[in-house]
Formats: sequence, C-alpha cells, structure tokens
Amino acid sequence: MNFEIRSAAFFGLAIWALGAAAMAQNPVVTDKDAVRSAEVKKALADPALVDAGKKSFAKCQACHMVGDNAQRRVGPPLNGIVGHAAGSAEGFPYSPGMRKAKGEGLFWTVEKLDGFLKTPREIVPGTIMAFPGVSSEDERKALIAYLASYQPDGSVSTEPPK
Repeated sequence: MNFEIRSAAFFGLAIWALGAAAMAQNPVVTDKDAVRSAEVKKALADPALVDAGKKSFAKCQACHMVGDNAQRRVGPPLNGIVGHAAGSAEGFPYSPGMRKAKGEGLFWTVEKLDGFLKTPREIVPGTIMAFPGVSSEDERKALIAYLASYQPDGSVSTEPPK
C-alpha cells in the first residue's frame, strides 16, 4: 500500500514538473501590456541603436512598413511587433507556419525576435519570409531597437515605458 501511495505521489510530481518545464519554454501570457512594456524597455535600453536600426531596416522595406501609414505589403506592417504575439497583424494572410507558431503561443520577445531575424525558418518552420536572416548580432539588436520605437498605432517613441 505504501508503495502505491509513493508511486502515485511520484507520478503526480513528475507530471507537475513536466508541465512546469513546458510552461517555461512557452509561458502563457496573461498581461500582454506588461509583457510588451518589458520587452520594449529591454530593446530600447540603448536608444542610440534606433538610428542604426533605421539604416538596417532598408533591407526590410521591400516587404514591410512601419509608421503612421504602414500597410501590408508582401509582409505585415511591423508597428508594435516587439512584445506582441506572433502572427497577429489584423487582416494579414499568414503562412501556415506562422499561424502554427501563433497557436503555440509565440510572442515576439527580444530574444525570440533576435532568433527569428537571425534564422527565420529555424524559429518559425514553414514561414514564407524569403529573407535569409541577419548574421550580425549588432545589426539585429539595432533592428529590434528600431522596431521597438514604433508603437502599435504607428507613433514613434524612443523612451522606454515606465
């Protein structure tokens, strides 16, 4: 009897630990505004990167827009992408890979966005983004800072949220 109780307790603890590990990989986002604020704050830690990112964004402009009048092109507008759920620009026909990533809870944290900009198909298998990636870590940081300066409404702010 004691063996059965200990086995059940061990099994329950093992299931809990596996669930906790899974949550750590893809945490459930409950306060999206707080996550966005934290990620934007992290990205804008060095506001000098915003200018460098603006220059790097020229590579992205064939497919993406930012700013007040940003519209979809081949890719979605990127206003407010830092700290935002993947695949959630309204009205954009995302690839099956990006829809799957959204369904799995992919959120564009600074780290995830950095990985995606480095190797898009590794982070989101099945993405239709043809861009091969940005190999330079410094350039990716600058791009992320530039993107973080664009609020969801297209306005620009290089001040991290309080």
